This record gives sequence, structure tokens and C-alpha cells, in this order.
Amino acid sequence: MQSQLKILFIDDHSGLRDSLSFLLEKKNPLFKFYLASDLDRAELCLKSNPEISIAIVDLNLNGEDGLVIIDPLRQIKAELKIIIYTMYNDPIHIKNSLQKDIQGFITKDLDAAEIERAILCVNDGNLFYCKEAKAILHELIQSKTSAGGGFYSCEEGERNTEVIFKNYQMLTQKEQEVFALLAQKKDVDEVADMLNKSVKTIQNKKSLIYQKMNVKDRLELVEAAKLLGVII
Repeated sequence: MQSQLKILFIDDHSGLRDSLSFLLEKKNPLFKFYLASDLDRAELCLKSNPEISIAIVDLNLNGEDGLVIIDPLRQIKAELKIIIYTMYNDPIHIKNSLQKDIQGFITKDLDAAEIERAILCVNDGNLFYCKEAKAILHELIQSKTSAGGGFYSCEEGERNTEVIFKNYQMLTQKEQEVFALLAQKKDVDEVADMLNKSVKTIQNKKSLIYQKMNVKDRLELVEAAKLLGVII
């Protein structure tokens, strides 16, 4: 029997939060939602329920920036996956969100089926962005910002960020874990020890990662990880 997927839903609009979580639980019996309206309640909930693997976070929490709660939550659970759920789809909000190493960005006009798909996609170790966010991301990539533009810089000769995102989505969840550790300049022996795997297994995953990400060395892998927000 498949285990429940436990999700922390953080939104200060109780009516929307409660009704949507109820609807999604009815739609997918594997979903189990835990609800919070602010950081204090979210931290308490996550500490009390360490099996929670995904947090859905509204960008506007009681008039404050919802992104500020991500770091405290990841101090409790470093591997927590984040899906931003918001009414905003402008370039600034998307850029700021992506810099927090989120796994999903969806807007509040999506129907329940699409939200369910986003949760399942992220749970499988992939990234999920609604079509509006993808369109804005594409525009930002094509705008060729200056070197000081940060995350979306696409000067001539620089790797295409959109391609990197697509390649990253091809990685399995385990491969993404290895990718993150390699990007932190851990060697294969260290990664194998940290993940309790054989060196041969990690070496094979490293080869697959290099192939899927289309990188030829550690330097390119680190650059890709920075663009993805996996490392800062």
C-alpha cells in the first residue's frame, strides 16, 4: 500500500486554504494536508510532523513576503520541497522565488487537477511551473540582461538557462540529490558515504547527471547549479 504524501499548506486566507486542501484530499486519497497561516504555526507543524515533504507557500502572508519563511522551514528540514502558490505572476516575484531554490511556481487561478499535477511532479523530484511563469521566464531569458542581472543573465556565450531547467527536470530525485552534493564540490567518495551508497553507484549516477545536464566538467556543473538556485 502506497504511503501518504504529507503536505504543509501555508496561506493566511483560511477559506481558500481549507477548501482547496479538502478538495485535493478528496481528489487524491494519498494526499494528507497540514495547514498553517504563518511561520510560527508552520514551524510547529513541521516539527510535529517530520514526514512532511512538500510545503505550498503563499507569497503574501498577512501582508508580508512569504519567501522569508522558506529558510527557517529548511532549517528544520533541509530537503523540504517548496511550491509557491500565488496570485502574482510578474517577473519580479518569479525571479525572487526562483532564487530561493523552489521546486514549483503556480498561480491561484489553476484548477484542482493542475495543482494536483504540480504536487505529484514535484514529489517525483521534478520542477513544475505554470504556463504563465514559464512564459515570463522565457521572456527574461531572451531579454539578455547585463552581467549584473543575476539569475537570468544570458549574455552571449553564457549557458541557456531555459535548457538547464529542462535538463534538470530529466534528473530523478536521487540524481538531483547527487547533483546538489557534487555542486557543493563533494567528491564521489564523500557523496557515497553521505548517501550510504557504493562508490560505483555514485560514479554511475555522476556519469548520468553529466550526460543529462550536458556538462563536461565540475565547473560547468557548479555554474548550472547556481543558475538553478541549488547552490548560492
